[in-house]
Amino acid sequence: MSTIRMNKEQRARLTAELKEFDQLDSGSQVQSITDAYNALLSTIQGIMLNSENPDGHDRAWSLLKDDAFKDLAAIQEGKLDALKDLKTKINRIGQLLLKP
Repeated sequence: MSTIRMNKEQRARLTAELKEFDQLDSGSQVQSITDAYNALLSTIQGIMLNSENPDGHDRAWSLLKDDAFKDLAAIQEGKLDALKDLKTKINRIGQLLLKP
């Protein structure tokens, strides 16, 4: 029972973080973008520990730590146009993790 509640809490937190990330735009501070990315990273790590969908979670993790991280690095170098690509990848990660 505790695991089910934890998963619901994690799903709710992930949903909230995805919405927050989606509200970022090219006028957002680089630190705000980085903080939102790191919050998602932490939440996804927690979700993976209670994984009921290891394949989907592995794909989401790979997309986050490899592809999305490259976009984040570009943003941190001042290339804010990479935010659109990052948001697309974060959206895909959300779809992978939140699917039933």
